[in-house]
Amino acid sequence: MIRATRNILIVEDERVVARDLQRSLADLGYDVPATAATAEQALALATQHCPDLVLMDIRIKGDRDGIETAELLRGRFDVPIVYLTAYADDETLERAKKTQPLGYLLKPVKPNELRSTVEIALHKHQLDKRLRERERWFSTTLSSIDDAVITVDADGRVSFMNPKAEQLTGVKEPDALGRPAREIVLLRQVAECRSPLDEALEQRRSISIDEATLVNSAIPNRIVSDSAAPVVDRGTMLGAVMVFRDVTDKKTIQLQLALADRLASLGTMAAGVAHEVNNPLAIILTNATYVRDELTRALEAGGPSGDARRLSEALQAQTEIESAARRIAHIVADLKRFVRPPSGEPGRADVRRAIEWAVRSTEHQLRFRARVVTRLVDVPKVAMEETSLSQILVNLLINASHAITPGLAHQHEVTVATALFGDGRVAIEVRDTGSGMSPEVIRRIFEPFFTTKPVGLGTGLGLSICHGLVSASGGEIQVDSHVGQGTLFRVLLPTAEAERASVPSPPGAGVGERRGRVLVIDDEELVLKAVRRGLEAQDVTCTTSAREALRLLDGGASFDLILCDLMMPDMTGPDFYEALLASRPQTARLVVFLSGGTITSDGADFLAAVSNARLEKPFELATLRELVRKRLQGA
Repeated sequence: MIRATRNILIVEDERVVARDLQRSLADLGYDVPATAATAEQALALATQHCPDLVLMDIRIKGDRDGIETAELLRGRFDVPIVYLTAYADDETLERAKKTQPLGYLLKPVKPNELRSTVEIALHKHQLDKRLRERERWFSTTLSSIDDAVITVDADGRVSFMNPKAEQLTGVKEPDALGRPAREIVLLRQVAECRSPLDEALEQRRSISIDEATLVNSAIPNRIVSDSAAPVVDRGTMLGAVMVFRDVTDKKTIQLQLALADRLASLGTMAAGVAHEVNNPLAIILTNATYVRDELTRALEAGGPSGDARRLSEALQAQTEIESAARRIAHIVADLKRFVRPPSGEPGRADVRRAIEWAVRSTEHQLRFRARVVTRLVDVPKVAMEETSLSQILVNLLINASHAITPGLAHQHEVTVATALFGDGRVAIEVRDTGSGMSPEVIRRIFEPFFTTKPVGLGTGLGLSICHGLVSASGGEIQVDSHVGQGTLFRVLLPTAEAERASVPSPPGAGVGERRGRVLVIDDEELVLKAVRRGLEAQDVTCTTSAREALRLLDGGASFDLILCDLMMPDMTGPDFYEALLASRPQTARLVVFLSGGTITSDGADFLAAVSNARLEKPFELATLRELVRKRLQGA
């Protein structure tokens, strides 16, 4: 049934044709309140009657033809247009098509063609209107959500961006439309940069990335979590959609929690560290006094004719001093490695070294609760930062100690074992004979802040952080436990990539020895004396000032090797190196940096940027001599 309210405006400058069309439409049940012969009349009548459809003659009287008039009517009233034409050239037809007409009628118009064309045009206009409203609704919805959304067509070119995507990428939607997705959003995971939208199109599957750095971002160093999926309709690829969100703040909170857990672990280890440090210090202080007294007596007795036994005892005491000093250096190095944050580079953890360090660090916790047994087979390095692996193992060992009542160490055992699985992953197992856990507890042990320990004994973060660190490295952590029968934690990690082949020694290395000129720069007089004494086979020049070293070089002095402290009060090692690089770059290559381990972020960045060798304090005398020997042979 045709609705009487459907009114139609006829724009035709031939009055006879206009009346004939008006009569035919009225016979078909349409309302035609008026006809227009010019563009001005058409606009006025459209304002007055709000027509549902316009029959528009392409050639009409006045300054504007039918095509220009149709553009104005569509723009102002969103009314569908059906053109009337007796003949039109190709150029006119191309112009007409740009106005998106819903039909063409050739004059003279037949009633059946008129009705079918009008009805189809009205129906299609309603469908288009609903589609536009739906698109507007979806666009408004996507623009309102807090996640960034980007869509692309089948060629990977951007077709939509919501305001959140504009904010994160720094690109407005009008500037992005039609551009390749990789120019708008590119993510970096480790060293690889890629566009998830391109991947979704190429692989025809959903792509999910937990964490990646947004490379082309308005705000630097933003970490996002995203998913991209192809849009397929009945087997035809229409494009792809990507939804991502900024998780930088969440990542920062996770790092803060990890730091809090690391500090909590350090607090737990404090008593053991004090014990481990104070014992070797007592040995050093006692034997140092003994050496001084005995050597004084030997000298007063007249050198070689003195008491040989006393000199022998003094020598033995000196050996004990060196051993104790090495123990202190080892403990300090362990602590430094534990508290130093990960570098952000792909990790290569030595599993055996991480286990041995973790066992030493928790020895004071486990000593009174269980025997610690290690069953370690040779396994490849794993794809994890070694500090993180050490932190995981410390947490697992401390958890094992808390599951065992103190005072019954002879009845309990904590075992740490390694194995290489058939799928190529490295397995690290920590097994205890403690109280075990119920299935209900096991289901929740990796939840943040969940703990069954008494107040003050645990934060509930340790296992959650362990799970996060393992998952982030592409690994897996498993648990098997039964009440009264102990617990097994198994950490499965992918192996690291093969190490680069070592660089072959230069020709002539290791052949012969030669005396060299060595410049040593350090603000500690005792360090200079020790180095000079240790390098007695070389010509050694010492100075406590980097500026004085520059003056020596400016005065014509030349050296085969320069040992330079990194941190000094007047001029730092990096400043000295930059000055050399500007004036004598060949000499700058001779610098070996000495570091005491307390490095600022600027110092760490500097060492990472230069290729010069470095030597950590305290260093063994044999290590120092070997470095000097190799450098002189290479020169």
